[in-house]
Amino acid sequence: MPSRLSKICNHRLGLFLPLAILALTACTSTLPDVAGRELQAAQDEAQEAGFSNLGSEDALGQGRAQVWDRNWVVCDQDPEPGEADPEQLVTFTVVKTEEQCPAGTPGFKVRPGDEMPDLTGMTLFDADEVLVLVNGVEDADATGQGRSTLLQAHDWKVCSQEPAPGELVEEVISQIGEEVEDPAVTLHVVKTEEKCP
Repeated sequence: MPSRLSKICNHRLGLFLPLAILALTACTSTLPDVAGRELQAAQDEAQEAGFSNLGSEDALGQGRAQVWDRNWVVCDQDPEPGEADPEQLVTFTVVKTEEQCPAGTPGFKVRPGDEMPDLTGMTLFDADEVLVLVNGVEDADATGQGRSTLLQAHDWKVCSQEPAPGELVEEVISQIGEEVEDPAVTLHVVKTEEKCP
């Protein structure tokens, strides 16, 4: 039979346990993914998520100060997007809006004339983000079933690509609304739960 003291302790623990759990969960917030965004917009979004200790640095290692935030674009962030302590310093690595983010950073965007990065394993959505500046990007169902990826880019992953990693991305010029005959990039994709052929 429980003693009076154990009953009191259990009652107090029952009262304080929800508060302790609430305090622990309040110690983290979700840091948004802001790669590719203008620095000012990235800072605003991080602040809205509860992060106020923000900094930025030149991604090209030139030590340039970010005086006018709207002139800079985020290439990467530390810590990575996801759960983080809102008191932790969040550092955005940035380049000027007219510059290219270093290859390998989340903010990197391929341009015609660049070497093609390896996009295999990425979701189609993420691959499309990397290729947003390239005209003539096409995706194809790698199973040969001709399934459409329209409005489902998060549900597909890249199995293979043309051009291959390291090859140059060609510039394709077309008029608005005109179909591209020879795409600059073709991504062969399957549903994320499927194996690549």
